[in-house]
Amino acid sequence: MANSALYYKIFEYYKKMILTNQMQSGQKMPTEQEVCDIFNASRITTRHAFELLANQGLIVKVQGKGTFVSEKKADMQLNVLQGFSLEMASIGKEPTTIFLNIQLTVPSRKIASKLDLSEGSKIYVLERIRCADGVKMAYEKVHMPFHLIPDLEKHDLTKSLYATLSSRYQIEPYKANQTIEATLANQKQAEMLEVKVNSPLLAIERLTYDKNNRPYEFTESLYRGDKYKFTVTMNN
Repeated sequence: MANSALYYKIFEYYKKMILTNQMQSGQKMPTEQEVCDIFNASRITTRHAFELLANQGLIVKVQGKGTFVSEKKADMQLNVLQGFSLEMASIGKEPTTIFLNIQLTVPSRKIASKLDLSEGSKIYVLERIRCADGVKMAYEKVHMPFHLIPDLEKHDLTKSLYATLSSRYQIEPYKANQTIEATLANQKQAEMLEVKVNSPLLAIERLTYDKNNRPYEFTESLYRGDKYKFTVTMNN
């Protein structure tokens, strides 16, 4: 039987080491036998501590290779309105973008309604994959009214879209409505984000307004569930 006081001591020790970055993401954990020797613990006690670390997402076991410190998730602040590039830069990651496609088209009724467009209006639909430190993090499909951003395709769409909208079109985000829903990756999505089929994803829709309360961007995104967590600050 596992020593309850000792297994928790082992758990707390490695939890602190990981959360304070004394053990880095991807670093190999000591073997169960090494931990047994360090703490003078039984194998079952050590295994129980490792299971608790794994359940909290702090470590991950790789078959045939050992146990490693999990990669820390990007923390998206829900109460802060900013683009992907600034989000990644704020946590010390290098943002890059894989441009997939841009087309000028007639919006569906749903998109036209959200962007408050009249019949016959056209929109740009922009598809990109967003990366951090070279790792694919999210797929996004952006819908924007053509009349607000003519010639968008002439700009570098591998850079920050919000920066382009600000410098070229004088459009700044003022507020946004955002919904988040859990989903599982289908075959196409899994290939696109380089994850396994049925991996957890976060489906996010965001409608962004400028200071004149004019909707100018509706984005549908898929974020990797293993790479993201969301934080919101609440006040009474």
